Parts: sequence; C-alpha cells; structure tokens
Amino acid sequence: MTSKSDIVGRVRARIRLRHYSGRTEEAYCGWVSRYYDYCLGLSPGLGSERKAEAFLSELAIERRMAARTQNQALAALLFLHREVLGRPLGPVDALRAKRPSRERVAPSREQVRRLRSAVEDRPNTPARLLVDLLYGCGLRVSEPLELRIMDVLWEENQLVVRGAKGGKDRRVPIPWACSGPLRRQIERARGVWESDREKSPGVGVPLPSRLAIKYPEVPFAWQWFWVFPAPGHCTDPRSGRLVRYHLLHDSLQRAVHEAAVKVGLEGLVSPHVLRHAYATHSRENIDVLRKLMGHSSIETTAGYRHPGVDTATNPLDDLVI
Repeated sequence: MTSKSDIVGRVRARIRLRHYSGRTEEAYCGWVSRYYDYCLGLSPGLGSERKAEAFLSELAIERRMAARTQNQALAALLFLHREVLGRPLGPVDALRAKRPSRERVAPSREQVRRLRSAVEDRPNTPARLLVDLLYGCGLRVSEPLELRIMDVLWEENQLVVRGAKGGKDRRVPIPWACSGPLRRQIERARGVWESDREKSPGVGVPLPSRLAIKYPEVPFAWQWFWVFPAPGHCTDPRSGRLVRYHLLHDSLQRAVHEAAVKVGLEGLVSPHVLRHAYATHSRENIDVLRKLMGHSSIETTAGYRHPGVDTATNPLDDLVI
C-alpha cells in the first residue's frame, strides 16, 4: 500500500510542475492528506467515486463545512485522481451544501475614512500605505505585498499586478495620495536591498517558475526586489535556499483588524472588504471597473453595484409625502 507521505509528495511535485501557487499547493496537499486518512476507515473494495462521495458528504453533513470549502476539497480529489493516480474520477453524487447567493457589502466612505485614520504603521509594516493601495487600487490582499520594483511604472503612473487570480496580469493607476508614501517605501526597500548585497550577497529573492535557474543573477537584481520586503531572511520551501521574502499577509491583516477595533468596525472591515469598497465607491463605468479589478465576467463586477436599489422608490414615502 502506498504511504500517505508518498501520495502527498507526488501531489506536491505535480502541482509544482504545473506552476500552481503556494496557497493552492498547501490546500490541495492538506485535503489529500485528510482524504487518505478518511479512506483508511472505508472498505477496500469500495470504488473511488463512492469513497469521494462519502468523504464530501461527511464534510457537508458532519463537519457542516461551507460550499466553497467543499468545492475546494472536490477540486483536490479530482486533481489527485487525474494528475497523480492517472484514473480520473467519474460522476460523484455526494451530498453537498448549496452555495448561497449573498450580496456583496462594503463599508461606507465615512467608515473607510475612520478606518484609515486609525491605521498605524509598524517598524516593518507600512500599514497606512498598504491600506491605501487596497482601497485606492481595488487590490486583493496579496497583490500589493507581492509587488516588485519593476512593477511600479512611474512614467505611466501605474502598477503592474502580475500573476493575479487566474494567472492574469493587469495594470491599475497609482492614486496621487499614494505617490509620495510609495516613493519613500521604495527608498526604504533600496536600503534593505543594499544591505543584503553588502552583508548577505548570496541571499536573493524567490522568482516564479524556473527563472532563477535560467538567469542565476536575477534574484539579486534591484528591479526584481520587493517593494515591501520582509524584515528578515527565511528558507524558500521550494528551493531550500535562504531568501528575502515579502511581508506576509498576517502583518497587514493584523493592522487592519486592530484599526477596525479602535473605531468600532470589528467584524465589518477586513483587507479584502476594502477591495469591495473600491468597487462600490468607484466612479468608473462597469467595463473599465471590470478590467481594473481583473474580473473575467462583467457579472462578477456588477455584483458590487446595486443600481436598481439605489434608484428604487418607496410606496410608504409616497403616502407620507
């Protein structure tokens, strides 16, 4: 019988071969590990489809997991059977939660103003600038953190967001309020880069795909350095080398949470909700907004707007008037 570590290792290797993100890798490997343990308690003669059905049904009924979580688990199982085991799953008739249709909500302009006033910078986390980029550019949480120096186009006054959700690049304008703070942050990043070149010349930044192998000098180049570098070095889980990574998500999430608590918006505002606020408050037409946010479908973008509600009349008001 093939061991769990071998199966998970094969899944990890296949994911890296297909250049999936690190987050997808950890999620899929986690689900495959849980699925392996679950199958140990099932009859060996049960077919693969029936095992998958039982596992997904337990997530829905016993674990009461959300539909989005169940869909991720199913995607991991499909990947395992198709890409690793070479035996694609047939129809899987599992009991699964129906994904609810929810309205996207966003804080008001006044609430965003209050949040911004409460955000505090930390020694290694320019939280104010990061929050302004999230709200001012409609970025996902990871997108400002993963910016490299070459992604800041001063002449065009634009940021290039590379390898976003769905592997799509896009451009967004730099808000004038971010211009000065962003220049100062790049100066600080330059100091970190120069320190690495002087004190740790063998430490570079991780690169996508196999660029570091094809161009060995690129990990040490200024243009490939992070705009928001982490304060220390760490070991790259894929290459095993000591590298300089960018700031992690939790540093930004913590800063936003603490600010939200201060102004009474706890549970209402998060880094990703600021992206919702950008879409709701933007004055751009729907198609331009779709491109700025990196959506494939205009229906997705339209979910942030509520034109029918905004212009609706109320019969009670007609009576009172």
